[in-house]
Amino acid sequence: MSAPITLAGARVLVTGGTRGIGRAMAEALFRAGAKVAVCARSRADVAEAEQTLGVVGFACDLTDPIAVAELAAGLEARLGGIDVVVHNAGIQREVRLTEGVDAAEVELEIDLNLLAPMRLTAALMPLLRRSERAAIVHVTSILALAPKQVAPVYCATKAGLRSWTKAIRAQLAPEGIRVVELVPPLVKTAMTEGRDDGAVPPEVVAEALVRGLARGRDEIRVGKAKVFAALHRLSPGLAEQMMIGR
Repeated sequence: MSAPITLAGARVLVTGGTRGIGRAMAEALFRAGAKVAVCARSRADVAEAEQTLGVVGFACDLTDPIAVAELAAGLEARLGGIDVVVHNAGIQREVRLTEGVDAAEVELEIDLNLLAPMRLTAALMPLLRRSERAAIVHVTSILALAPKQVAPVYCATKAGLRSWTKAIRAQLAPEGIRVVELVPPLVKTAMTEGRDDGAVPPEVVAEALVRGLARGRDEIRVGKAKVFAALHRLSPGLAEQMMIGR
């Protein structure tokens, strides 16, 4: 547990904030009184979010270092800085080695899911160090604990992001910068279409984030992720058997 974060008036960036979980989080954070910015690749989606949600929008390719530097500069220019960044943007693709692998697609998945949060955090570090309530939030997955066979790249990136989260949490604690892991279960989004049996709505994840930040949680587990994390602690082998065939 850490000190609670007061969201009222906080400047918050949500990556991938125009759709799915990201959009729901942007809406929930806005209702909590935060000054919300979102970024996405699509200029049209960003413009729609600005008009509909009342957020500050940035069109940005998070895999492009120059675009990320411009995003950091834009946040300082338009919001005067940043207090909280929510690393939500990501993709999940099936990868079956026996059917051939598109190396470019694999590299993109690794870049967006794992390298992009590292890249953006580094770019925002000068702004975060100026904040009195700085926090970095990484959206991982229960698949960071136990992988499923059809999405090995996605699972690897989420496991890597979980490890990165723990490492920089310790590293940045003396700076007063909180590092939070948000662990959702299966969520109803376009990315999970066709396999949403038992999936929770994005709004459930968004409200859990707001509550968790207000309560000073370092790890925010949502819904079935709480049960699965407990099972994984007690019996990692059983947890992995449950997930691997999915």
